[in-house]
Amino acid sequence: MVRTDRNFFILLVGLLGAIGIIDTAILNPTIAAYAKSLGATEFFASFIAGLYAIIAIPASFAMGLSIDAIGRRRALVVGLGLTAVFVFGYALAATPAQLMVFRITHAISGSLVFPASIAMIVDAARRKVSRSLGLYWVVIASVIFIGSAVSGTLVPVLGFQPLFVVVAAISLIGMVIALTVPETAARRVMPRASISGIASAIRWLSVAYLSMFSLYFAFGVIVGSLALVIALTGMSLEQAAGTVGLYIALATAVSIPAFPLVARLLERMGTVPTLAGGIGLAAVSQLLLVFSLGLASLILSAVLLGGGIALVFVTSTAVAALPEARGASIGLHQTANIAGVAVGAPISGLLLQTWGTFAPFAVAVLVQVATLVLILASRKVIRPADEKLMIAPDERLMRGVVRERR
Repeated sequence: MVRTDRNFFILLVGLLGAIGIIDTAILNPTIAAYAKSLGATEFFASFIAGLYAIIAIPASFAMGLSIDAIGRRRALVVGLGLTAVFVFGYALAATPAQLMVFRITHAISGSLVFPASIAMIVDAARRKVSRSLGLYWVVIASVIFIGSAVSGTLVPVLGFQPLFVVVAAISLIGMVIALTVPETAARRVMPRASISGIASAIRWLSVAYLSMFSLYFAFGVIVGSLALVIALTGMSLEQAAGTVGLYIALATAVSIPAFPLVARLLERMGTVPTLAGGIGLAAVSQLLLVFSLGLASLILSAVLLGGGIALVFVTSTAVAALPEARGASIGLHQTANIAGVAVGAPISGLLLQTWGTFAPFAVAVLVQVATLVLILASRKVIRPADEKLMIAPDERLMRGVVRERR
């Protein structure tokens, strides 16, 4: 018999990955208000809030290269430790300019943690990476759901500065936990070799990146315009914002039990059908919003989007987990989702102002449909991903991650 502690390891690393993003899940809704309390103008406060994503776009790839070079465990320790320092710095900021500096450094340190945790999970996947990633995303989505749900209640109870101290303490605990996990990278990969590996596989890697960008473009439209469109129906801005929060929470909740199911579906069907199914669900979810913003349409749209999240997250992450350059490749994968929101949100506002309430969601549908066509056309291109990442056994499991007893 073979007995392993793989599931415990995945849960532990999933927790570290979740700690690496729960800071943004909790803090992002509060940063603009905090910057305003320090004396920032409305525009500067909004700019500081979005600065994390602006910096994280190039930082995710750069930090991914670093993960391949220094190892997964060290990246987790450094990333979580520095995040604790920089988030604590939020509490010490006395001016908007000081807050902006900590926002920039926090984006850089945060870009280490998430790709490192995914790379470690895939390193430790003995045969099928999809099931390990399914369990990993269950942990991540659960923590995001909790963080998003409670963030609005923490500030009134704790205030801004104590909230930052709490989040910094969580990151510090994560750093201590990271010191106990084994290194999973079989060897260090220098940046030039990582870039070369990505370049040789860019045709099928681009399918994963495009899928993630497309899904998050839809998220950008929801974040950027849905509350404004709902408010035009007569609802107050506060109620509209709350409705969008519930919409995102419902979509996340639906995705949580779907992740393990998608992992098994991916093993049976391969990457193209699962990616196409996820983008197709996202397209239908946005199409519903073109025609109606009634309660039933919002609920059904959120449910469909949750299914799309599960399908695209698991499949695109598995495709992006390039054995020759996992850190850098997953860093680009993270860049794609951040860029989706960074592009989708402002464009949706411009479309809303120029063409009316239907336009943001209609364009989101067009982006999803264009992506769906490209995915279906890439069946032969993406075949190496199926063969290399889903079918071929991955025996690069490091000692300490799995214990075998005969």
